[in-house]
Amino acid sequence: MSKSHMEKIKCPKCNHESEMLVWETMDTKTDPQIKAMIRSGEVFAWHCPHCDNKSLIFYPTLYHQVSEKYLLCYVPGNPSSAVEFMKHINEDNESGYDFNESYTKRVVSDINQLREKLIILDEGLDDRILEIMKVFAIAELQKSFPDLNVMEIYFNKEEDGSHSFAVKFDNNEWGRTSVDKKSYDMVAESFKIPLAVNDEFLIDTEWAVSIVEKEI
Repeated sequence: MSKSHMEKIKCPKCNHESEMLVWETMDTKTDPQIKAMIRSGEVFAWHCPHCDNKSLIFYPTLYHQVSEKYLLCYVPGNPSSAVEFMKHINEDNESGYDFNESYTKRVVSDINQLREKLIILDEGLDDRILEIMKVFAIAELQKSFPDLNVMEIYFNKEEDGSHSFAVKFDNNEWGRTSVDKKSYDMVAESFKIPLAVNDEFLIDTEWAVSIVEKEI
């Protein structure tokens, strides 16, 4: 089940303290509304009743989408502690769930990564395949724009339902490159042997580079 507590927040604008509901764990079976709340950012939203200041307060949390057997651990700025948590998720487990190998377990340390993982989950796609696709997309972008470096890249769903990678360059400009099903299926087939093992928690571009270097 979900677990939450109230925490006092000091407003950076007026210095008054007020309480915020902090979700330690989020269970979509017992609290189905949490599914929309984390996607909208509402779970991190805080409002000062004294001066009307609105802020986003990011804190560690564990999101559990029960129907998909999906666990997403978010620890801002500290993925190593989240990885250690996931390694021992079944020890002293009082949740009532068995987080065995049938579960997909992921960790993120950045709010944009969290949002991206949820988009991928909603689209029914494999984040490992998309991370590998990012490696090839970055290589192509560097060829096309040799004077620019890719700083950030995120999977995104466009308003028309199509998929893309949103790309931030070192000149602070954002670009976009399409993600098509044919390329997705090709990567899935080409890397089916390493993808048969799904025991990594931290799936990012660094992980993908290591996979590509081993296979090519």
